[in-house]
Amino acid sequence: MQRFPKFFFGDFEKGKDPSDYWCQDPFGRQRILARKGWTPNTDIYETAESIILLLDVAGVTKEDIKVACREGILRVSGVRMRKAPAGMERIHRIEIDYGPFEKLFRIPRSLEVERIEAVYENGMLQVSIPKRTEKEREPIKIIIVHEE
Repeated sequence: MQRFPKFFFGDFEKGKDPSDYWCQDPFGRQRILARKGWTPNTDIYETAESIILLLDVAGVTKEDIKVACREGILRVSGVRMRKAPAGMERIHRIEIDYGPFEKLFRIPRSLEVERIEAVYENGMLQVSIPKRTEKEREPIKIIIVHEE
């Protein structure tokens, strides 16, 4: 007797990634068992000197994370790979998201994107974006349209 029949988790071919499939739940509704891609939880806070983004990317290796800023958009992306335990025969529950991720943040001009720093430690990625000091800010140009 099977404890968890095929109709509960769907009928998967051995070696296929279950996140590629939809399955039927016991009540006949179609549900996704897992999905491709995910979005890391993020905290954003401010200090006197910078803006800090803290992303929860547990299980992602440092080499699989990319941080880039272009045209005022900070892009944090990467991939968390699924590692099946040796001898796995059946999946009973999948709650951990795997696959590629990407998160975009609009960066205000008051921050120095040239000095962004990223530190990865204990599954957390901390991205620090320093604030511009008053002397580094670009002066506001005023154009005289009409003189009297």
